[in-house]
This record gives sequence, structure tokens and C-alpha cells, in this order.
Amino acid sequence: MGAVSVAAVARRATLRRPRTVRAAVQLVAVLGILSALTVWFFAARGTLDGYPGDTGLCPASNIPPWWPRWLPA
Repeated sequence: MGAVSVAAVARRATLRRPRTVRAAVQLVAVLGILSALTVWFFAARGTLDGYPGDTGLCPASNIPPWWPRWLPA
């Protein structure tokens, strides 16, 4: 529902622009919100059990050493 409302706001904000500009703004807005939601989901939920990329080599804090400091863990 969030991506649909973001697309609606982007469309409303670019009403008098050419069609290609409206489409590009909507696409960037929707991809941006979906990317942000994906990062939030993995930061809040963590790696799902049984995921093949989970090697189990994380330290006791379950935060890998390469994890960026600006992302919540």
C-alpha cells in the first residue's frame, strides 16, 4: 500500500510535466520506497533461517564485521 501511495503523490506532484518525466519520477519514487522497506525488513528481522547465504560465521552479537555502521543492526 505504501508504494501505491508514493506513486500517487509522485504523480500528483508532476501533473503538468511530460509523460516521460511523470513515469520516471513515479518509477524512482516506488523503487526508492521498496528499497527502503527491504533494508528496514532485513535490519528489523535479520537473515531468515535456512537462507543459503547465512554461513553462521557471525560473531556472538550476530552482526558481521563488514556491516555498515549507518544501517541499524
